[in-house]
Amino acid sequence: MSFFEDIDQRERTYALAKTIDEIRIHYGKNSVLRASSRLSYSTARYRNGLMSGHKA
Repeated sequence: MSFFEDIDQRERTYALAKTIDEIRIHYGKNSVLRASSRLSYSTARYRNGLMSGHKA
């Protein structure tokens, strides 16, 4: 903790991260992605299906 830290911002960030984690657990890893991951040349969706980013 710090006197210069915004506690409300930290709590909002934590709540958002927790919500995103719950959505991913319920709907799968590819349910929440950055918009740039939807582009045709993006590899994020493909790599999410691999084991640690590698073919298994």
